[in-house]
Amino acid sequence: MSFAAHLRLTGFWMEVGAWPANPDTLDKADKPQAADAAHLRGRSDAAALALEAIPDGVLVLDNRGRVAACNAKYLEYYPHLTKTLVAGEPVQSLFMADAGYRRDRGQSIDPVEWAERRMRAVLVTPESFLDKPTPDLVLQVNATHSEDGSVVVIARDVGTLHTIEAEPLQVDSFLQDTLESIDHGIARFDDSYRLTLWNEQYVSLTEMSPAMAVAGLPLMDVILHLASRGSFGEGDTTELAAQYFEDCTTNLPKVFERNGSEGRRMEVRATHGAKGGLMICVLDITDRVRQARALAESEERYALAAAGSNDGLWDWDLLKQSIYFSTRWKRMLGFNEAEIGDNPEELFSRIHPFDVQEVTTRLDAHLSNTRGHFECEYRVLHQDGTYRWMRIRGVAVRDESGEPLRIAGSQSDVTERRKAEEQMMHDALHDALTGLANRSLFQERIDQALLRLKRGVGTPFAVVYLDLDRFKVVNDSMGHGRGDELLIAVARRLEGMVNKSDTVARLGGDEFGVLLDSATEREAGETFINMLQEALREPFMIGEKPYVTTASVGLAMAVPQYDNAESMLRDADIAMYSAKASGKAGMSVFHPSMHADAVKVLDMERDLRQALTRKEMQLYYQPIVTLGDFSVSGMEALIRWEHPESGVLSPSDFVPLAEETGLIIPIGEWVLRTGTGQVSKWNEGRAPDQRLSLAVNFSVRQLSSLEVAEKVIDWLEEIEFDPSLLKVEITESVLMDSPQRTTHLLNKLKQSRIQISIDDFGTGYSSLSYLRTFPIDTLKVDKSFVNTITEDRDSLEIVRTIVSLARSLRISVIAEGIETDEQAALLRELGVEFGQGFLFARPLDAEAMEAWLLSRGC
Repeated sequence: MSFAAHLRLTGFWMEVGAWPANPDTLDKADKPQAADAAHLRGRSDAAALALEAIPDGVLVLDNRGRVAACNAKYLEYYPHLTKTLVAGEPVQSLFMADAGYRRDRGQSIDPVEWAERRMRAVLVTPESFLDKPTPDLVLQVNATHSEDGSVVVIARDVGTLHTIEAEPLQVDSFLQDTLESIDHGIARFDDSYRLTLWNEQYVSLTEMSPAMAVAGLPLMDVILHLASRGSFGEGDTTELAAQYFEDCTTNLPKVFERNGSEGRRMEVRATHGAKGGLMICVLDITDRVRQARALAESEERYALAAAGSNDGLWDWDLLKQSIYFSTRWKRMLGFNEAEIGDNPEELFSRIHPFDVQEVTTRLDAHLSNTRGHFECEYRVLHQDGTYRWMRIRGVAVRDESGEPLRIAGSQSDVTERRKAEEQMMHDALHDALTGLANRSLFQERIDQALLRLKRGVGTPFAVVYLDLDRFKVVNDSMGHGRGDELLIAVARRLEGMVNKSDTVARLGGDEFGVLLDSATEREAGETFINMLQEALREPFMIGEKPYVTTASVGLAMAVPQYDNAESMLRDADIAMYSAKASGKAGMSVFHPSMHADAVKVLDMERDLRQALTRKEMQLYYQPIVTLGDFSVSGMEALIRWEHPESGVLSPSDFVPLAEETGLIIPIGEWVLRTGTGQVSKWNEGRAPDQRLSLAVNFSVRQLSSLEVAEKVIDWLEEIEFDPSLLKVEITESVLMDSPQRTTHLLNKLKQSRIQISIDDFGTGYSSLSYLRTFPIDTLKVDKSFVNTITEDRDSLEIVRTIVSLARSLRISVIAEGIETDEQAALLRELGVEFGQGFLFARPLDAEAMEAWLLSRGC
C-alpha cells in the first residue's frame, strides 16, 4: 500500500483541508490554520502517528501546492525551514527560503531559478532527485501526486551517496587519483545527464562552488551556472543555456569553445561514454589562443612590412670580401644596376668623411659581438654630388666558434626625416615671425655663458632687455599686419648692430633681448643701449610710410652670483620696467634694490587677492555739501585697505596694482554694493528732495565692457536704489583711453538715469571736445586749483573758466579739497554749486559718518 493510500485510510487526507482557519493570520476562504508546535500535526492522532513512524522525512502539500503537514524527520533534515513549514504556506515560499539559505552559505545559484526548478520537480513533472541541504547529508527526494492533486514528498538519507538510482559508482581510489592528476577538467554524466564522476579541475574550470559539486547534479544546472557568468556571450540566459545543452548532448562527438572569467578561454569536448551517458573534457586554451593570435599578428606585420618596404638590401660575404647590393640600394644613390660592383669600397668610399669613424666603430662593435646588431645613420654620396642621409641596419651570421661569416641587412633613405627634424629643432628654438632666437634658445645661450664664467674660461657679459614704446598704438591704428612688419624691421636692425658672438632674441610680443658677449664692463653695455636708442629713432618704412619708435631698455651685468639664465633675464626685465616707469625711451641698469621692490609688489599682490575675503577693505565716506547753505547733498565713497602689517593704505598705494592685476573689478563691485547699501540706510525716512547721493570712482578696467554697466544696473534694481542718486566718477584720461567703447558704456548708464562725473577736471586731457561727446553731468574741479585759488590768480581764472564752461553746457560743478572758509566763499561767489573737503569733514567710516550726520541734524 502506498503512503498516500495509507493516509486516506487513516482519515488524514480528508481532514487536512478541514483545519479551522486563524482569522488573525490567514485568509478565511483559502488558508488553513498554522500549527503552534515546531512541526505540523492534524487532528487525527492516527495520521500523526503514521507520519512520525515513517523513518524518512515527509512533507504533505494540498491540491493548491500549500503546506499541509510534515513530520519531525523532515524538520530534522531541513531545520532552517522551521519557521516556513507552517500550514497554508505556499511551497514556492518554502523553496525560496531554502534557496536563500543555500546561497548565503556559498552556493552559486539564482534563488528564483533554483526554486522554480524545485517547483517543477515536485508539482509539475514529479521526478527523483538528489539534495544536499548540509555538507554531510545527502537525500534522495521523491514526489508522488494523488488523484485529487495533493502531493507527498519523501526525503531519504542515502548516506555519503555511493549510489544514484541504485546504480553503484565504480570509482575506486586509484581511478580518482588518476583523474585528479590530469590537468584537464573531466566529468561523466549518466543517461539522465546527472553528474556521476568528476575531478577538482572540472569544478575549477566550470567555476562552481564546492557545494554545487555533488553526485546527481543535473547538467542543465551546470550550464545555467555558466550562462549566468557570461560564458556564452550576451543574450537571454535561458536561451543560451538551452542552445549549449543541445550542443553538448547531440551529434557527438563535438568540440566547441566557451568563455571563462578574467578573459580566459575554454575548449569543451563532449563524447559518448563507454557504458552510455556523457563524457565532458574541459581544457584551458587561453595561452594557446593568445599565442596563435600573436603569431598571426606577427606574420601579418611581417607580410605588410615586406610588401611595403622601400629599403635597399645588402649582403656582405666577409670571407670573400664581396657585397651584394640590391637594385633598390643602387637606385637610392642614383646608379643603375651595372654601375656599382660588389667591392666593399663601393660603400665605404662614398661615406661622408665626418661619418666614417661612426660607421666603422659601430660595425666593428657588432662583428666583435659586443653589440647585438649593427645600426647607424650616416651620409653617403649620391650620383648627383649631394649627400643623402641613410639608416643602415645589419646582423652577422656566425660559425660555431662565434666568428662572423657574413653580415646582411637593409638601408633606408632618411634624408627627408633628418631635414624635418633639423627644421623642427630650428623652429623650436627660433621665433616664427622674425627668425630670431626665441626665449628658450636665448636662455640656453645665457646659461652657457654663465657656465663659462663660473669655470673661469669666459669673460663678463651683459644682457639687454628692451620693450618697444607705444607698440599697441601701431597695432590699433595700422593693424596687426603692419605691427608685424615693424617687429621684423626692428629685428633686422638689431641684428646689424651686434657681433657674431652676440645673440639677438625676440622674447615675446614687442620685447627683445640681446646677449652682449663682448660687453665686459657696464660702460660697454650702456654705450650699446645709447647706440640702440639712436638706431631706433631712424624711421622705419611701414606700409610705405615712415614710422619712428622708441624703446624702454633694461641692462643686467653678469656676475658669478647668478645661478641660471632665468634669474639674470628676470633682473634685466625688472630694470626695463624701471626705465619704462621713468618715461618713454628710458634706460636703467639693474640694482639689487630693484629686485627687493619687485618682491614687495609681488607680496602686496598676494595680500591684495586675499584682502576682500579677510574683510580688510573698509569704506570711508566724505560729504559733498551745497555751498549755498552748507546742507549735505551726498557722499563720496573712498576705499581704504587696513593692511595687517603696513597699516591703513590709501587708494594710491594699491589701486594701480589692482588695475594691473584685474583685481579692481571685484574691489569696485564691493565698493558699489557696500556704498549703496549704506546710503540706502541713511536715506530711510528722508524726503525725496533730501536724499543723499553716492559718488563712486570707476577705473579704466571697470569700463572695459558693457557687462560692468549691466551689473551696476541690476544691483541697483535688486536693492531698489534710485539710479539718479548714483554718480560714477571717472578721470579725463580714463575717458579718453578707449573713447568709442567708453561712449557706449556711459550711454547705457545714462539711459538708466545714473549720473556721470569727471574727476580732477583741468589736469588731464587737453581737448575739451569730449564735453559735448560724452553724457557728462558734473565737473569736479581738481583740488590743486582750489588750494591756491585765494593766492594764485591763474588758479582763480581757471576755476572761473571751468564754471563758465559748465554753465554754458548746463553741467554742475563740484570743488574738491576745500579747507578754508575763504576758499568756500570765493568758490560760492564764482558760482560753484557744491563743495567737498576738510573744511566740512574728513573721510569717515560708516559709524563715524552716521554720528556726524546726526550732529548736524541731517
